[in-house]
Amino acid sequence: MKQLRGMSLIIAAATLFGFMPIWTKQAYATGLSISEISFLRFGLAAVMIRIAMHYRRIDSHVRKQQIRPLFLSIFIGYIATNLTLSLSYKYISSGIATSLHYLFPVIIMLLAYFIYHEKLNCYKWMALVISLTGIYLVASPGGSNFSLRGVTLAISSAVFFVIYVLLINHHQLKKMDSLVLAFYSCLISSLVFLIFILMRGNWSMMLPITLKGFFYVTLLSFFCSSTAMIFFIKGVQSIGSINASILSTFEPVVSLVAGIFILDEPLSWQTSMGCIMIISAVILIGYSNLAKDYVTREKVNK
Repeated sequence: MKQLRGMSLIIAAATLFGFMPIWTKQAYATGLSISEISFLRFGLAAVMIRIAMHYRRIDSHVRKQQIRPLFLSIFIGYIATNLTLSLSYKYISSGIATSLHYLFPVIIMLLAYFIYHEKLNCYKWMALVISLTGIYLVASPGGSNFSLRGVTLAISSAVFFVIYVLLINHHQLKKMDSLVLAFYSCLISSLVFLIFILMRGNWSMMLPITLKGFFYVTLLSFFCSSTAMIFFIKGVQSIGSINASILSTFEPVVSLVAGIFILDEPLSWQTSMGCIMIISAVILIGYSNLAKDYVTREKVNK
C-alpha cells in the first residue's frame, strides 16, 4: 500500500509539473514578463509552503553552517534552472523544452563517468546514444518549432538543475527539512526577481496585471511550486529517488500532450521521436540503477 501511495503521489506531482510550461506561456500571453511571473509565483508559493510548515509545526530556523550552501544552491542552481527553463518556453514548444530539460540524468551520468570514473554498464551506454540521437532530432533545424536559442536555454536548464542537485546534496543541507529548503528557495527566488524588476525600472506589474494573468500565476504557485513539490517529496520518501525519477518522466509526456491540445503547438514526427528517445534514455538509466541496487542487495543477503 505504501508503494502504491508513493507511486500515485509521484505521478500526481509529474502531472502538475507537466502543466507548468502551459500556464507559464498563458501568463506570458497576458503581458507579464518572466521576472514578474517568477516574483509572483515564488512569492505566493513561499506563503503556501510556510502555511504547510506551520500546520506541521516545522521550525524554519537555519543553522549558521547551512547559510552558505543554502544560498549557493538557490542562486547557482534553483534560480538559474527556473530562469533558463521559463525563458525557453518563449522560443520552443512546452513539450520539447521539458523533454530537453529531462536530459539532467544523462548529464549526471556523464559527470560520474568523467569526474568520478564510474563504470557505465550497457544500459547506460545505450541511454547515452539514444539521448544524443534524441537531441539531434529535437534540435535539428528541420524539426518543428525549431529555435537554437530555445534549445540552448532548455539544455542549460538541465545543466543548472544538475548543479542544484549536487549542491543540495551538501552534508549540511541534508540535515534540513525538505519543506524548509523549498520555503527558502521560493522566498529568496521571489526577492531576487523583485530586485530584477526594480533594477530595470519595470513597474508595469504594479497596475496593469490582469485578473487572468494573476489566475495563471496562482495556478503555477499552488499546483507547480507548492502542491507538486510536497507530493514529490512525500513520494520520494515512500518509493525512493530512483523509482521516483523513472515515474517523473511522465512530466514531459503531459507537457507534450497539453501543449498540443491546449496551446495548439505544432509537433512533427521527427520532434516526437526525439522527445520519446530522450524520455526512453532516462527510463533506461533508472532501470540500470534499479538493477544495480537489486544485485547489491542480493550479494548482501548471501
